Formats: sequence, C-alpha cells, structure tokens
Amino acid sequence: MNRNQVTNLVRKRIEEGLYPRGLLLPPERLMAEELGTSRPTLRRALEPLVKEGLLEAQPGRGTLVVDAASLEARQPWRVVAILLPGIGNPFFMEVAEAIEYAALQRGYQILLCNSRGMPHLEELHIQQLVRRRVDGVILAHPPHQEMSSAMTLLKEESIPTVSLFSSAREADCDSVILDDRAGVEQALRYLHSLGHRRIAFCRPLPDATPHPREAHFTEFMAKMSGENEASVFSIHGDKEHEVLATLRGLFQRENRPTACLAGNDNIALLLMRHLAAIEVSVPKDVSIVGFDNLRYVEYLPVPLTTVDQPKQEMGRRAAELLFERIEMGPGAPPQLHVFTPHLVIRESCTVCQEAPVSRRPRSNLSRTV
Repeated sequence: MNRNQVTNLVRKRIEEGLYPRGLLLPPERLMAEELGTSRPTLRRALEPLVKEGLLEAQPGRGTLVVDAASLEARQPWRVVAILLPGIGNPFFMEVAEAIEYAALQRGYQILLCNSRGMPHLEELHIQQLVRRRVDGVILAHPPHQEMSSAMTLLKEESIPTVSLFSSAREADCDSVILDDRAGVEQALRYLHSLGHRRIAFCRPLPDATPHPREAHFTEFMAKMSGENEASVFSIHGDKEHEVLATLRGLFQRENRPTACLAGNDNIALLLMRHLAAIEVSVPKDVSIVGFDNLRYVEYLPVPLTTVDQPKQEMGRRAAELLFERIEMGPGAPPQLHVFTPHLVIRESCTVCQEAPVSRRPRSNLSRTV
C-alpha cells in the first residue's frame, strides 16, 4: 500500500469513528502492521493529515486525532463586510439578508457596517476594514454620490471588492447595478396610459446632488408624446408644517399634478401620509407610484404601485462575484452586471379623471424645493 492510499484509509477510518476523535492513534508499529505498510511510509502518510489539522503530533505521547470542536477552532475565520448607507432602511436589510445567506452557504461570516449616508463615515469604515484584513467587501453605494477616496486602499491591499448599486469604474472593481432608466420609463408609460399628463417627481433623498431617477424622469417627460407638464419637489425637512405648505402649494393649485412618481417606497409612504393630512386622496385625487417594492407596501391601506427592484437577486449576485474574486484572484477584468426592474401594479393608481387645464410647452419643468 503506497503513501496516498494509507493517507486516504486513515482519513476514512477517522470519519467512520474507527479512530475516535480526541484519542491517540494506535502505536506506530501496530498501526503499520494493521494497515499493511511500513513504518516510514506510515509516517509520511500521516503528514498531510497533520497539516490539515486532522491529526496532532504530540512528542512522547503519540499522534492525537483532533476532536471536532478543536478542529473547527483551528479553521481560519473567513469574514466579508457589507458597507451600507443605512441599516435602518428596510430596503438595505432585504439586500443584506440575501448576502448573508449566500455567505453562510460558502462558509463566510458577515460584518455589517453602517455609513449613515455620510461619506466620511464610509471612509472610516473602509480604513478599519483594511486594517483588519477582511476577506472581501461589498459596498452598497448610492449611485448619485462619488466613491470614497479610501476605495484605493482596498485595491492597494488587494482586498476583493464589489460595488452594489453604483458602478465604481474608478475603483476598478466588479459592480452590480439597477437599470434605473428602465424602471422610471415603465412607471411613466403606465401613468401616461392612464391619461396622466401632469406628473410630478418626489425626490428620494435630501442630497444636493440629484438622484439619477430624477434625471431620467425629466428626460423621459420631455420625450413623451402629447402635452405634458413635469414638476420636481422634495418633502425632506425638519418641520412638518413646511412640508405640508409645500404640498398644499403643489397639489391644491388649479393645474396640480394628477400623478406622482416617488423616488423610493419610503418617500412614497411619507408622501401619502402628508397628502392625507391636507385631504388629498390617493388615488382619487392623485395617483402614486413608488420605487423598490419593499415588503410592506402591498399591505398599506392603499396598496402601492411600485417599480420592483430585484434586491435579493442583486445581493446574491454581488456575493457570488465577491466569492469568485476571493477564490480565483484578481486576474480577470472587472465585471458589470445590470438588473432590469419591473412595474408592480396595485391600487394606488387609477385613470386620470380630468384633462389638463393649461396649455404649456411639452418639456416645461417646474421645481418646488
């Protein structure tokens, strides 16, 4: 029996319990006779099992079969980090769940980091992750914000990185993004088919830099056939009475919007609550479309029509890309995976009950901040 055969036979006997974990192997002479091999061959055959941590040579005692708990403790702890802009946001929690499940299946633990949407906190997290030498990083980054300069640290330290929701070309890493343009167009085409021509866009975030969905909204409204009026407004603010004043000025005027596309589901929910406070009914007075298809929106008093973003599929793909980079190395060029959303129609939209009362140029865009 050659060395490899002896190695495999000993491993099999350990797995079957013939050589119990936590106990010493039989003496070398007896074991060699039992396996039908020489003592020098037996010694060489046990060396790979010692390197694997399955056996432990103990001078003066013999060779110990390592017990399961000790064997597990000796395995390196593989950790990948998810850097999110907001762990309290249910959208990102759905994404994180999908990544966590994929990681567990591959033997990785998840380290959850929260930047709170603040670039300086994102940079601090990245610096810490580099110091701790995590196995990889999934960076869920807002598409309208610039990448942190600390991304170069990840590249310099050869830490595999995947950008989620934003294409990080300057970071030279794999990216998983959503086709926001397709989602906005689906929503606007549907509202247009219901007869809506005065459509507003409610900004998803208070940031000064517009979200790409806003740009797609204004661009598509200008291209749509027929007489259209577009407006953009924000309901972010510290004082509720200021938000209500903004909505009264927009939705109680003569040529008020008959439909609204909200930049995300959270802002759609907030908008619906404030509209109810000023006695504007959804969908009777205004149709509302959200974006993301969070779990709870179909259970609202008025179930929300929304653009479904395949959050879990995107999270799983980001995890798979990361594990491929960890296990295969950085050789191949960065990959870009684009997911297409689809519209989910519910009760928050209805046929427009009125015709436009004013006649203005088709591409006119007013802004209420």
